[in-house]
Amino acid sequence: MSDLPTIAVVCAVIKDDDNYFIAQRSATMKMPLKWEFPGGKVEQGETNSNAIIREIKEEFDIDVEVIQEYPYYLHDYPTFTLKLTPIEVAIKGGVLILNEHAAFKWVPAKDLSTFDFSEGDVNIVKALYKRDVKGNLPS
Repeated sequence: MSDLPTIAVVCAVIKDDDNYFIAQRSATMKMPLKWEFPGGKVEQGETNSNAIIREIKEEFDIDVEVIQEYPYYLHDYPTFTLKLTPIEVAIKGGVLILNEHAAFKWVPAKDLSTFDFSEGDVNIVKALYKRDVKGNLPS
């Protein structure tokens, strides 16, 4: 176990037909221009479900409902450990606006690995590929 501080974060897995919603971080954000499954920090006293609903509303001005929470992944960055919990959500309403991100795309699982994801999100890319494409990512 790492001695680094752990930051609890949630991310949204949003699927429409066979495509997943991914967002590109802006040039001014940490890990600029990397792609991610959007979300953010879980605040003190907040549940993972409440955190993802709040984060997606803040970042994209859309309302989502939680479908399923998945097991978390740990990823060590140089100064902290990321505890990332993916949460499958469905869009309930709103008009998507990019309040923080540079871009967004809807991408099939088989093409997710062609994007430059933040390191913490790579495990989610692998899991979705394995689930939807029924295999391991090609090397």
